[in-house]
Amino acid sequence: MDRDDEQLLRRRVYGADHDHPGPKPDRDYAELVGGPLDGLLLDITGWRPEESDDGVSLEA
Repeated sequence: MDRDDEQLLRRRVYGADHDHPGPKPDRDYAELVGGPLDGLLLDITGWRPEESDDGVSLEA
């Protein structure tokens, strides 16, 4: 992945519509760190605090 690809992915929401990939002001997000999804945002709106306080783990 080159620098242009990294810039394109920055501030994109995982699973979002390609026409509107950015975060929405009325939603809560966590940033994904490490692996192929590094830098993408995950919408955690409505999650209980115990589901996200210590980080979010995605199952493979």
